Amino acid sequence: MHAPSSRRAARQQAQGVTLIELMVGMVIGLLAVLVITQVALLFEGQKRSTTGGSDAQVNGALSLQMLQRDLQMSGYGITTGSGAGCELRGNRDGVTPPWHGQPMVPVRIVQGTDATRGSPDTIFVMLSGRPGTSFHALPVRLSRVHRKNDVSLGVEANTNLGTETAQAGDLLALVPTNIATSWCSVVEVTATPAALADTIEHAESGAWNQDATANIRPGVSFSDIGYAVGDQFVNLGTLIYREYALGADTAAGGGTALTLRTTDASNAAWSAADVLFPQIVNLQAVYGIDTSATADDVVDSWTTTAPTTPDGWARAIAVRVAVVARSTQYEKAEVTTAQPTWRPDGATAETLPVDHLSDWRHYRYKVFEVVVPLRNLLWQS
Repeated sequence: MHAPSSRRAARQQAQGVTLIELMVGMVIGLLAVLVITQVALLFEGQKRSTTGGSDAQVNGALSLQMLQRDLQMSGYGITTGSGAGCELRGNRDGVTPPWHGQPMVPVRIVQGTDATRGSPDTIFVMLSGRPGTSFHALPVRLSRVHRKNDVSLGVEANTNLGTETAQAGDLLALVPTNIATSWCSVVEVTATPAALADTIEHAESGAWNQDATANIRPGVSFSDIGYAVGDQFVNLGTLIYREYALGADTAAGGGTALTLRTTDASNAAWSAADVLFPQIVNLQAVYGIDTSATADDVVDSWTTTAPTTPDGWARAIAVRVAVVARSTQYEKAEVTTAQPTWRPDGATAETLPVDHLSDWRHYRYKVFEVVVPLRNLLWQS
């Protein structure tokens, strides 16, 4: 009586999974894989966007921090006395340094004009120093005239120079009383003076000491007085001169980067440009000027126009800087609809161009802005 039922049960057990059940299972599995893949891709895209944004934030913040640090140190020694804005002239063994013919100022901003690169500015920083030893950049008055072919400077014997004020290898800038009608000549100390010496030697044996035929010192004939009694000299030490600009980034990904070139007393030529931080796509800066009738060390105006007079340079007491950093992540959708902006005067928004970049709308940007007081100018006021 039970045999047919047993045979039917055996046949059903032998059938296993039907084709329809298998296909349904495969569809469910494929749908699960598709959902998981989409979630993974979305997560990976968000992670890349976050990582790219983080890279932009780090590069921009570090760029601004480095610029701010150098700008704060700028002007040490060179703004002492009445030397701010004086045209510097020098020559090292026949090589003209990049600061030759430029004003002796803490910061000089060269406005960008190349629209194909976003017209980024270039910032030059100048300061004096002597690595590894104590150093005092104080002005010293000349006690006798200095003629075009003289090889020593006369100072009062009770100046008590010592090695902290001048020593062999230091660069000195001779500063005339009226820097609007003359210039500042750079010479090299060739012998460390004694503490109570009344002479500082700068013989032609020094690399920076050119003979009288070079157009470094004022005057036409050898006997002409280039610097009079009461004129000054300041010790520049190594005279550090740096250039911050945007240059090509040769690393993977290309683009532009914040670069640094430098020169000092040991070499009159620029060093090779060092790539500091990648994906910096714009750099802008303006001067903060004290325009009060009587200087009060308060910025009244922000301008891109460089001063042209000694008083004008003395009133350039701050710098405002903005850098634009770009993320490394290319987004399929347009994630940036308008170009970044900054406020060079602290109130009015102005564009920071990035439309020179290919597919610029498909990248994210971060703007970093800072105001840096030029403390060495403020302390001298």
